[in-house]
Amino acid sequence: MERVLVYGLGTSIGGMEEYVMNLFRAIDRSRYVFDIIPHGGKFFYAEHEVKQLGGKVYKITAQNKHPLQSMNELNRYFKALRASHTILYFQTCGFYNLVPFLLAKKYRYTIITHGHNTRNRERSFLVELMHGINRLYVRRISMYCFACSRAAGAWIFGKRYVRQNKVQIINNAIDCEKFRFREDVRQIVRRQLTIENDLVIGHVGRFADQKNHDFLIDLFHAIHKRHEQTRLLLIGEGELRPMIEKKVNDLGLDQDVLFLGKRDDIPELMWAMDVFVLPSRFEGLPVVAVEAQAAGLPLVLSDTISSETKITDRVRFCSLKKPLTEWEEMVLSIIDKHKDTAGELKTSGFDVQDQTRRLMQLFDQLT
Repeated sequence: MERVLVYGLGTSIGGMEEYVMNLFRAIDRSRYVFDIIPHGGKFFYAEHEVKQLGGKVYKITAQNKHPLQSMNELNRYFKALRASHTILYFQTCGFYNLVPFLLAKKYRYTIITHGHNTRNRERSFLVELMHGINRLYVRRISMYCFACSRAAGAWIFGKRYVRQNKVQIINNAIDCEKFRFREDVRQIVRRQLTIENDLVIGHVGRFADQKNHDFLIDLFHAIHKRHEQTRLLLIGEGELRPMIEKKVNDLGLDQDVLFLGKRDDIPELMWAMDVFVLPSRFEGLPVVAVEAQAAGLPLVLSDTISSETKITDRVRFCSLKKPLTEWEEMVLSIIDKHKDTAGELKTSGFDVQDQTRRLMQLFDQLT
């Protein structure tokens, strides 16, 4: 049995984190087990489950608060764990810190680098230049370069590298059966949340600038003016939640916007929604959009999200530069009954069992 060291995850739930956990849940753990070093601090939201699955979580100081201490601790772990680990599986949204890769090369790990995001246009030119320079080194030392979409691959590793087929696209696969729509559960959840007769707009994501909750609240406010019997479900946690809660209260929407926090019943909550809206400023290929499609929902996404996210015909894109009225019309026009689309997701290559088998085959070539 091989132990794979995973580095680059945050401490709270997000698309990248759930991608790794979905793999870990589905992988043949008699052959491969994941051990995780989260870079965001001495906490990991799924630590208990990781241990249940046979893995370990090695904790280091938060990189963004004490970078030198964090890198010193990482160095000690990389050095000590090399005796029991061959593969180091990096998860990344950009090459802004090269130290972990330098350490991985120093201790002679077999390196896999997996990109999960597209360009954040709010970063400075110098930061983006640093990313572009650093990726030359990362590409050279990585045995495999993975990306969640071609758009993410082009941003992380370079357009030419993608065109040369040096980046393998690994779909953000999910347990499609888990999300297969159930009308009976929908009715139960809607009664529990007292939203039986409401038009329900849903969103799942961290309260972070990337997810653009501020825009989402403005959009909901506009829709609510036209249709009072409308509710917004916000699922997730994050540092910007207090600011968004204040905005909701200031607009007098506190009875209409439900802050549900971190939840383990995402499929059931998606079944209770009528439309899923994701106005992110940037994304690779968001796991939640795959999940929402598997749950049979219609989706409205910002056009900053890769077009590869459109797996079913229930997805529409709208530019964040468009006026709210255009978003409003699109959301209201796309609302439809749930469809059983789980099978469609499976045949499109987004079933976690298929992707896990593919990943194990790639791991086998390295061990």
